[in-house]
Amino acid sequence: MDLSRRGILAGALAAPAGRGGFAIEGVYLDAAFTHPVGAVAAEAAARYTEARRRDPQAVGPRANPRRGAVERFARLINAAPADVAVVPSTLVGENMLAASLGLGPGAGVVTDAFHYDGSLALYGELARRGAPLTVVAPRAGRIDLADIRAAVTPTTRLIAVSLVSGVTGFTHDLAELCALAHARGVLVYADIIQAAGAMPVDLQASGVDFAACGTYKWLMGDFGAAFLYVRPDRLDRLRRVEVGWRQVVRQDSHVLPFEPPGPPLGAYELAGGAAGLFEVSTPAWGALAVAQASLDHILGRGVADIAAHRRPLIDRLQAELPPLGFRPLTPTGGPGPVVAFAARDAAGRYGERLRSRGVRVSVYEHRIRISPSVYNTDDDIDRLVAALAA
Repeated sequence: MDLSRRGILAGALAAPAGRGGFAIEGVYLDAAFTHPVGAVAAEAAARYTEARRRDPQAVGPRANPRRGAVERFARLINAAPADVAVVPSTLVGENMLAASLGLGPGAGVVTDAFHYDGSLALYGELARRGAPLTVVAPRAGRIDLADIRAAVTPTTRLIAVSLVSGVTGFTHDLAELCALAHARGVLVYADIIQAAGAMPVDLQASGVDFAACGTYKWLMGDFGAAFLYVRPDRLDRLRRVEVGWRQVVRQDSHVLPFEPPGPPLGAYELAGGAAGLFEVSTPAWGALAVAQASLDHILGRGVADIAAHRRPLIDRLQAELPPLGFRPLTPTGGPGPVVAFAARDAAGRYGERLRSRGVRVSVYEHRIRISPSVYNTDDDIDRLVAALAA
């Protein structure tokens, strides 16, 4: 693999035109695991690396892609840039939020079984420390809002869900969920990593209180950066739980020559707002440079067009796989980019067969998950169906 600047650019620019600028070998139907990096993003990565190679200080606190990436992500989800912080990953953002809300004894969580598995472990650990916890089970492949309503108690502080489940592709009606929660005085957190960039997401219209999204899935970026949205009128519900240089707006020193006398710990001031609470130290500026470029690509094409390209591919899968013995797990007609099916011993029966035919999907012990994107075509679905039917 040629990771030189010339090799990166050559690979990016050699992407087949029919793949929309994505150079992919074989059939890749696994964007829900990680989306391929396209030519636009690869060129941004090469420019960033070249700038750092030529000048070690080409990127730093005063010159970096953070502001541009945040502005574009905010536009994608209909939020103000001031309400978005940069964090290392979606789950780090959810952990920081849980700590900031003071979840624990007397301040509990309602979530559902389709939420991200790492998040379920987070709330399971909080429950061991005394936080009230209810995990709502699905019924007929859906999470019923009535079951969430019934699970809310006077000790519930947060309802935490994945807007689009990475397990089955089930998609919540976020506006209805927030209306239910707010009527009971409960806040809502949404993991939107399987939604933003793949389907229209309007956080202001939904009323959601908090949301987080990494850049390496449907934002078509790389690992190491994520965005955490905080509704501005919820800031007073949060407390600062981590402190670092990114939050310091003023700091006095009294220990070096020519400085005014004073205590060794000089006065300092910390920033407010979403970034002031949750941005601690140096972010992954390289990942943000890639995200800025990939978000430009998504905004330029339009999320509605991306979703429209994917819809007939998912419809075909939901029509053609059940006759082959695959049990549908994803409700039909949903807006999300993920479709899943149950099949006994799926990993043992289909894993090697798919690999040998150059077809990549997520294969689990008794389940397969398929997630087409802008570079996929009907030919890809044909090859997947043929491999599963063989």
